[in-house]
Amino acid sequence: MALVILIVASWLLAKSGRLENKLLRNCFVVAGASLGFFAFALPLFEQPSFHNIVLNYVIGVPLAVFGLIGRVYPMIYLRKRGTTTTLNEVARIVDTGPYGIVRHPQYAGGILFIIGWFLIWGAIYCLYLVPLFVLLAIVQAFIEEKYILEKEFGDEYREYKKKVGMFFPKIRRRK
Repeated sequence: MALVILIVASWLLAKSGRLENKLLRNCFVVAGASLGFFAFALPLFEQPSFHNIVLNYVIGVPLAVFGLIGRVYPMIYLRKRGTTTTLNEVARIVDTGPYGIVRHPQYAGGILFIIGWFLIWGAIYCLYLVPLFVLLAIVQAFIEEKYILEKEFGDEYREYKKKVGMFFPKIRRRK
């Protein structure tokens, strides 16, 4: 329920333009990180579960590993390119490497990781939360783009958005 409230409140504040306030934005980041931590621990609590070797391990483990790499590698890549993942300190747009494939590889990796994590544990209630996590990632990415990156980089960022998909690569047609 807290996740739904966070998503709705984020969206409403973004639409109203009140996310200009840095303290308010940081509060939402802390709330999202806290909910993420609790979601990560949720499978450890007793709940209905399923045990299927294909879903739990053949699909779950690769998703979790690939998602973890997709979450961590873009941060390392940004550091090597002389910028950071801290939105208030972004020095320039990086449009190569993982950021040349999708604009938000860390969110995409996080979503893959959480799906894999829940599959590994076979936690049924946790799997119900996946659509909410995806929605939260979309809202957070939208807020970052609209109120931070577009304001900071203007037309350069809008051009980058046209070329690179948010969470999925854009398929480019050959001329």
